[in-house]
Amino acid sequence: MAATTTATFQGSILGGDNGDKTIGPVSYSNTTGCPYVQYIVLQAGANTITPPTAPAPTGCLIKLPSSNTSVVTLKGASGDTGIAIGKTTGTVLHWDKTAVPASFVLSSVSTQTGLYTEIHYF
Repeated sequence: MAATTTATFQGSILGGDNGDKTIGPVSYSNTTGCPYVQYIVLQAGANTITPPTAPAPTGCLIKLPSSNTSVVTLKGASGDTGIAIGKTTGTVLHWDKTAVPASFVLSSVSTQTGLYTEIHYF
């Protein structure tokens, strides 16, 4: 029996100029779920991440280590400028399961010795 995965994200903004706001909930479901987790110690520079192919995921949550001190940048390829995603944050990527990226890159300012970045696929 195949796994079913659902990832739900919700948040709030309190005390904004236009009052309080609720974000979401936003849910992503995959009826042929991909309950796969990668644990990676990011090295200095480009780290190529290869998502699993079977079952095909519909996205992932990148969870950086809570004690990390190096900025991590998400890139499509190592030569891209990319987007800095922070040091200790979580970032959600979502794609169609018929268009799973072959890979993506997490670039770290320095080696994160003993710290594991978790990539949870769904």
